[in-house]
Amino acid sequence: MNNLKTINLVTDDLTDALDDGNRKQLVGNFKTTEEAVNAIIEWLDSDDTSDFVSKEDLESTLKELRDMIKENNKDLKERINRILLGTDVESIEIVVTQILKQRGVID
Repeated sequence: MNNLKTINLVTDDLTDALDDGNRKQLVGNFKTTEEAVNAIIEWLDSDDTSDFVSKEDLESTLKELRDMIKENNKDLKERINRILLGTDVESIEIVVTQILKQRGVID
């Protein structure tokens, strides 16, 4: 699979009318997709495991990513709540500074 190139399918250039040019683009998309799928199948069927990632490594990485997203989401929700309650010092400082600049009190 290392020798696969990035594929570009025609997606945004399709029109409602299916003329010969559009038909050729669609056929080309299917051929490109077929080639990519066959290359993946070949790679999976091969004995070359040098590029394989173990299921455990993948699961561990995905778990870490999920945990990081959950933590970031929790932090974001807490910050939003502080902003809504007017208790987020950082946001209050930004707003007060902007108001003072608008009124010419500070530069």
